[in-house]
Amino acid sequence: MGLAGTSGSPPRTEGPVASPDGQDESAAPRAAKEQMKSQAATAILQAMNWDDLRIVLAVGRAGTLAGAARSLQVDATTVGRRITAIEDAVGARLFDRLSSGFTPTDVGHRAMARAETVESEMHALRSEIEGTDQRVDGRVRVTGLDAIFDHLVIPRLPRLLERHPGLEITFSSNLDFVDLSRREADIALRSREPKHPDSVGRKLGQLAQAAYATAGFKPGERPPLIGLPQEFEGAAFSRLLLDRFPNGYFAARANSESHIRALVQAGVGIGVLDCFVGDRDPTLTRVLADPVWTQTAWAEIHMAMVKAPRIRAVTDFLGEVFMEEAEFLVGNGLVHSNG
Repeated sequence: MGLAGTSGSPPRTEGPVASPDGQDESAAPRAAKEQMKSQAATAILQAMNWDDLRIVLAVGRAGTLAGAARSLQVDATTVGRRITAIEDAVGARLFDRLSSGFTPTDVGHRAMARAETVESEMHALRSEIEGTDQRVDGRVRVTGLDAIFDHLVIPRLPRLLERHPGLEITFSSNLDFVDLSRREADIALRSREPKHPDSVGRKLGQLAQAAYATAGFKPGERPPLIGLPQEFEGAAFSRLLLDRFPNGYFAARANSESHIRALVQAGVGIGVLDCFVGDRDPTLTRVLADPVWTQTAWAEIHMAMVKAPRIRAVTDFLGEVFMEEAEFLVGNGLVHSNG
């Protein structure tokens, strides 16, 4: 009896076996396996309706149940139950549960891509339908900075509602960029000209900001400053005060102009405010006589909605407001200044 491997049987070969034409014979089973996986994923996606897909999309975008719940306006427990039920129904795991949150699996990524396509098509259809509505009533969501709403728009809102009592206006203020194509707003007030190919911009006017402090404030050699949150430090606007007061330091930060104004009024330090806000406040004074920043205000509207009468009515109203306040907006109104 000979040693193993030395008998008359053919020797073992390592690695993939080549076919007579020189191709890897293991490639065919791999390709077939991938095709089966793809077909299975397609079948899973076809079994999911839009209600399922929007839950999956929200969790995938947020990465957490709590974040998804906020965007869907439900509680996190409900989102968790829905994800588990969807996975049980389709027979596949859509998310890996990690300590850092929910991470989409391969099938989860495919489900999110399908959901984004459906979402985009639904928004487009809704915009197309609403864009042909000739009634001057219905809901209009406007997003922008709080000072413009609180000091300019809202005090004059009764005038608009007297003209068009069927309108319902929603005001939303934050520093984050909103996506009009996803219907996060109907009209977005921007500080730069809209460049998106699906958007139309209407110039409203100029806005000037100046540095303010309480009356009688003495900056000193190292003045306290009030800035935006640290995540916005890279923006040019966030560097305005340090450029003019290089020895200054940030004593406080805030993400809304109403908070910055309150901090200035309390004597915490120097803050940048819109001139139409600071110049009308007799408790405040400009630390520097000239504005430190000037920008153009635009109303951005999705192209599909620009001809809708209710959208035109609101943008016309905004144009009126900016025209009436033009002198204060550019800093030529009543000024309280240290000189």
